[in-house]
Amino acid sequence: MDTYSFAAELNDQNPANTLAGKFSVPFAIATTLVNGSSGVGSFTWDAIGNQTIQALAKKVDVREDPSMTAKLPDLRPGAVSIKMTDGTVMQAATETNRGDWADPYSEDELIDKYFSLATRLWDKSAAQAVLDEVMNLDQAPSITPLSRLISEAAQ
Repeated sequence: MDTYSFAAELNDQNPANTLAGKFSVPFAIATTLVNGSSGVGSFTWDAIGNQTIQALAKKVDVREDPSMTAKLPDLRPGAVSIKMTDGTVMQAATETNRGDWADPYSEDELIDKYFSLATRLWDKSAAQAVLDEVMNLDQAPSITPLSRLISEAAQ
């Protein structure tokens, strides 16, 4: 993979824990290929210990392309080539990270991500109640009801 300087520094092919996995381009690519998703479930302790993901991450090389670094800060480009065992090469490139200002997530995608994270700790009804309060904060006279909901959900 060729990319800009800061992303190229995230080249840990063997992250030791879930936080390190979230900051490892080789792991992120490998777990996404194996799991078909880059969602929160692809960065769990089980994913870190998955031998298939670990073996694939060791095959991912991240290199800085100075011409991509020159596009910072407006763009965050990357290009990837995947060579299959039959010799087929698949390639893709992007100019920015998904979710960046140039390629933002839709409201539905943000809400889906919120639930994927919140329901790891709270039940669905508690997560929905917190979301409803957050979505109406601009009309709320105080954040006390939101604080109360978060506190209750955490118990």
